[in-house]
Amino acid sequence: MNYPSASPTVSASGLAFRYAQGSDPTLPPIILLHGLSQQSDFWLPVVDALGSRYTTVSVDLRGHGESRHLPPDYRIAQVAQDCIDLADELGFSSACIVGHSWGASIALNIAAKFPLRSRNCVLIDGGAFTPANILESGSITREELITALTPPLGPFTEDELNTHYLPSHIGLSAHHKRSIMSAIKRSYTPVPQGGWVTTIGFERHMTVVEAFLEYNPDSDLTSVEVPTWILMARDAFTPAMTPSMDSRATDSWADARAQVNTKVRGKSNIALQHWYGAVHDVPLYWPIQVSQLISHAVSYSEFTPELTSVLGGKDTLA
Repeated sequence: MNYPSASPTVSASGLAFRYAQGSDPTLPPIILLHGLSQQSDFWLPVVDALGSRYTTVSVDLRGHGESRHLPPDYRIAQVAQDCIDLADELGFSSACIVGHSWGASIALNIAAKFPLRSRNCVLIDGGAFTPANILESGSITREELITALTPPLGPFTEDELNTHYLPSHIGLSAHHKRSIMSAIKRSYTPVPQGGWVTTIGFERHMTVVEAFLEYNPDSDLTSVEVPTWILMARDAFTPAMTPSMDSRATDSWADARAQVNTKVRGKSNIALQHWYGAVHDVPLYWPIQVSQLISHAVSYSEFTPELTSVLGGKDTLA
């Protein structure tokens, strides 16, 4: 299954999104939220794997893709409100909210602040830990962390993009490679001098980072009541969003991730899974496994003790 239009639809509020009507109207819709510097096409491999039963919506979040011309308010609460406004426009009373990386923080905020609109929530390698947790630890200054989170300027050659997104240590078929590069295509824009730069642009990227530093997820993790799955990718440690982190920032990021176990302990509505061998952009590389997790989440409106013991009581090898 694929989205029917070649380009995203733009909502009345100016938010761009991709929409596919599922064949089973009894199933709640799924809203997919991408990470920093990506866009709605990022989810295409997962949408294809989900199949035609589900109504799926993937959003070009504020500042990204075709939504990059919206006013530059990138606070997590504002981007979450954008998604609620879009759900209103589409007539969704509630939905399964799925987010990856930065988008997982938005998904968590929606689930915590709008519980009646969030049937359940899936956080993929993000959301439960953010750069604000690193600042809170006091191990690095704000300026040093911003430097560590600063992406390379580009432009990037096609070979560099292929090397980054199609690493040789991950066995990928020719079809899977085409799927990945199609999913990230709109994240980059060609430049006259040759090569590609990110569509979000360097300055906007850094403005989003500045806003992200203000979001500490701990309060939302404490208050969220809807069934929530947290997926932690456990590859050889490569911090998300971090092309040049020094050792202190790397260690602090690892600590923030490790503390998620403590944060969710005793929360019977939260299932924490560790996927060994998964890299940070797991929706691109393991779309079938991610789609299975989302399908599982859609199938449950509340946890049972048996489900909690299976999902939350031990690590998962996908």
